[in-house]
Amino acid sequence: MGRPKKVIPKRERVFNKISNAIDLVQIKWKKYIQITLSVILLGLFIYMTFFWIDTVAEIHFEIIYY
Repeated sequence: MGRPKKVIPKRERVFNKISNAIDLVQIKWKKYIQITLSVILLGLFIYMTFFWIDTVAEIHFEIIYY
């Protein structure tokens, strides 16, 4: 018979997962910020292209000199 498995308490497993997530963010925070901003900008672009632009009647670009 093999040895019984080492039982890790749930609290320790949760702590390990949180600790690993914090370590990843500390190491690769620039990449995560770039990915987050890219997703936000892509979402904004898709929203403006497919949903908002249909509700706009006219767009005027005016330059007024005094």
